[in-house]
Amino acid sequence: MTSKIVLGAVVVVTALTSATPATASEPESPVQQGVGHSYYNGDPVSLRTAGGPDHYIMSDPTYSGLSCNVGAFGVPLVKSGNDWGDRSPVNQETACVDGMFAAQRYMDMLRDWFGRDGTDGQGRTLPVYLKPDLVGSYLSGWVALGRNQAGTKWATSLDTVGHEYGLRTFLESGSGWSGSSGGDGQEHQGLNESSGDIFATLLEHYVGHPDTLDEPDYLIGEEFDLKGDGPVRNMYNPSRLDGKNCYTRFTTDAGPQNHWFYLLAEGTNPVGKPSSPVCSGPSVLRGIGIRKAGEIFYRGVQLKTAPWNYAKARAATVQAAATLYPGSCTEVNAVRAAWSAVGVAAKTGEPICD
Repeated sequence: MTSKIVLGAVVVVTALTSATPATASEPESPVQQGVGHSYYNGDPVSLRTAGGPDHYIMSDPTYSGLSCNVGAFGVPLVKSGNDWGDRSPVNQETACVDGMFAAQRYMDMLRDWFGRDGTDGQGRTLPVYLKPDLVGSYLSGWVALGRNQAGTKWATSLDTVGHEYGLRTFLESGSGWSGSSGGDGQEHQGLNESSGDIFATLLEHYVGHPDTLDEPDYLIGEEFDLKGDGPVRNMYNPSRLDGKNCYTRFTTDAGPQNHWFYLLAEGTNPVGKPSSPVCSGPSVLRGIGIRKAGEIFYRGVQLKTAPWNYAKARAATVQAAATLYPGSCTEVNAVRAAWSAVGVAAKTGEPICD
């Protein structure tokens, strides 16, 4: 079963299958500490690898399935030393450094911020698979990473990798796949894509790079530069990149949930960050911080049922805020206000906190 999701100008094919590329046997050796020379993440970076002392494998024994696979048959990258990459944006080994760095930090973020063990919650995840003839990236039984349209950069920036692993986390949360049944105007499509953006943004903030690298922001794909004109999506003002700021019934757009998340985390006029408009309600909102917003979003996703839609997403995150922060109205009311600000109204019976 496949579903098509548009990521900018790229059609992302999400195959709902357990199939994976051929991989070498999982090493039984302890985790090795490799050194990487990255394009997006600085030089040097630390990587978890396997093997040694005669050869090393770009595979992380900490998480079953996590490796950087290359070639027609998709096997993990292997070399004689544990020093990888040359900082070049076109070099395949450097792309593995960036891809594995992002994937490993994503797994670390799931563990440290949400108490989750791997994308499936049971210590397992998918390999990175470099595909030089692909423009963009997609999620299947692996995280397929290609190049930009110009062929000058690999799709291995933090938010590109984080987006695809975020899709997988979203799909493996709650009761079943997000698109396992139709209805609701296929609103799950935009919520699925937006969830990848939110997890990607959380990853950038978890890593916390300086502005000279892949820094934390609320833009998607700006470092990778898919089409040569910068980011593919803007979370604080989705309309700047042809997205929708405001919810309309049966929308398939990622914009309304991305906009909601920014307003929840940062508010309308955060110091040192972009201002964000509202669609309805009070013109000024105060954010609760990205860590809290991420916890509420993540807990809400665990309540996902198919077919997922914006009304369910609002109800789930309001419930999540009440569960995570009992006795405090600040978080619950911030969630409610941010949804109302993007045009997703409360349903009868929604909890009110005074």
